[in-house]
Amino acid sequence: MSTTTSTDLEARAAWSVITEPGDTVAGGFVAAIGPTDALSALENPVACITAIMDAGAASDQEQAAGAVQRWLPRMSAGTIDFALREASRHGIQMLDPAAVPGIADLGVLAPHLLWVRGDLDAAAGPLSSKIALVGARASTNYGDQVTRELATDLVGRGITIVSGAAYGIDGTAHRAALWNNGKTIAWLANGVDRAYPAGNRELIDRIAAHAGCAVISEIPPGSAPTRHRFLSRGRLIASAAATTVVVEAGWRSGSLNTASHAATMGRAIGAVPGPVTSAASAGCHRLIREFDAQLVTNADDAYGLLGR
Repeated sequence: MSTTTSTDLEARAAWSVITEPGDTVAGGFVAAIGPTDALSALENPVACITAIMDAGAASDQEQAAGAVQRWLPRMSAGTIDFALREASRHGIQMLDPAAVPGIADLGVLAPHLLWVRGDLDAAAGPLSSKIALVGARASTNYGDQVTRELATDLVGRGITIVSGAAYGIDGTAHRAALWNNGKTIAWLANGVDRAYPAGNRELIDRIAAHAGCAVISEIPPGSAPTRHRFLSRGRLIASAAATTVVVEAGWRSGSLNTASHAATMGRAIGAVPGPVTSAASAGCHRLIREFDAQLVTNADDAYGLLGR
């Protein structure tokens, strides 16, 4: 049972506004003394630098001071209150990341707070029942077909499909799960009150409204996506699924970043092979060759990765 108080959640909300994803100093500081005490410490910048050092959250005083300088301009009661008001207005719930299996494996890279539209129980479901299906935005007919087949079969086995609500493979995976009355979770790189890409607004709204499904972000309501937030989002998808399968990806696809995070955490990764003449599958072949990704040709292969 969680012992998180409303005060702790509000403090976590403040930290999600004050910092950008992947701020290891903030992550270590909050983990060491708690979100509420860490927020109180920031009210005295000079003392906060010392507190960060005492907590072992920075390697030296220069790093600690740099972190405080980053945080202070965003430590506005108005900005934090705006995020909380937007959450209330859009029916967005706040969730302690500790309630989501797998997130803790990120250590100091774990998010401070998760903003959720939809079913909180979906986020807190067993890690062993979640598989991430990710891939190219500019997917081919082949990639879309394989994604539909994988998602359809996996939700039939009780698996929750995890992805990023992007165009291409992500969107196809979510739609197949919904079409078959399955469960799916979309992780966004922006506030969950916003739809990005805009063309997937209806899909994102459907996920939030469907039983057993959720739309989640570490980014506070009202916030737009950035390149850094997109790249950081990959670690959340990877940590919140027992295994990550890349269905189709170019040589430098962002999906490889997600797979890399999964591999770093010791999670099994899979890749679907494609034609050697297809640039859209070059990243998958690279994963198999360089990262020891397991070959996935059907749902049995993907499901089998759960036992690795």
